[in-house]
Amino acid sequence: MINRLLIRIKTIQLVYACIQSQERLYADEKLRESLEATQKLYNYLLALIVKVTDYRRKQILAAKGKFLPTEEDLNPNTRFVDNKLARMIAEKSEAVEYCEREGLTSDFDTELYRSILEAVEQTEGFEQYMTQRETPTFKEDKNLWFDILSTILPQCEKLDEVLEERDIYWNDDLSTVLHALTTMIQRLKENDEMIPAGKLFQSEEDEKFALDLFHYALDDYYDNVKLIDAITPNWEAERIAMMDRVIISCALSEIRHFPDIPIPISMNEYLELEKHYSSAKSASFANGVIDKIVKQWRADGEIFKK
Repeated sequence: MINRLLIRIKTIQLVYACIQSQERLYADEKLRESLEATQKLYNYLLALIVKVTDYRRKQILAAKGKFLPTEEDLNPNTRFVDNKLARMIAEKSEAVEYCEREGLTSDFDTELYRSILEAVEQTEGFEQYMTQRETPTFKEDKNLWFDILSTILPQCEKLDEVLEERDIYWNDDLSTVLHALTTMIQRLKENDEMIPAGKLFQSEEDEKFALDLFHYALDDYYDNVKLIDAITPNWEAERIAMMDRVIISCALSEIRHFPDIPIPISMNEYLELEKHYSSAKSASFANGVIDKIVKQWRADGEIFKK
């Protein structure tokens, strides 16, 4: 679940925090805590699909039990609650049980479920899904939730409130975790035996990469800043934002200490993060700085990889 992009994001965030606070004590514990928070968010959002579906099912049952139910109440459209992806998650994933065990869900989340449903029901795609003649296929059921996760949840103010209340890391992680979740859903097949509930690392190599990158990035920071300043003599120190320095420094540490990762991959990843945390102009600046330092390292025989 925790991929290398997310590891790089966490490294940047925590190096920035450590440099700002001038405090390295318990840094490893903070990294682990931050990564575990991401795992919890992944499972929370996976379980949210089941929870929203169950909430809609309860609404349908309550409408049928009215003193004077309407024809629509007695004969509801159940396509949403019959969604095969939601049923598959409920039956083949441990996400719901995981969230209950970790205390991530609450009886007070009904307002969140209602907010999500109200937003979903206003979309053109939902109306088409509910009114098409044929019973939706598994792909169409997946596409419905893909759209909800991609367009509804990132805009949901109530979800922002809930995430902020539950964990300090969750709001920052939302877009990355939603991307990981939608990617997993796209790959799912109807006959899959189980749905992964989001283990912390995809491999032992990724776990080692996370710890090593974080250590190198912290240890190298001030030396890397000296290199950055030497490359940019015409820039006053305050003109280069601290976040830009941190991102460039993390990129340099990865390029220097991980010979198996091609330089273009490292550069592209961090330049994309520059655009996210700063701007396209900052990314162009960072690209020039990293390129000059890498050329200098090659000339000095400090790195040999392509």
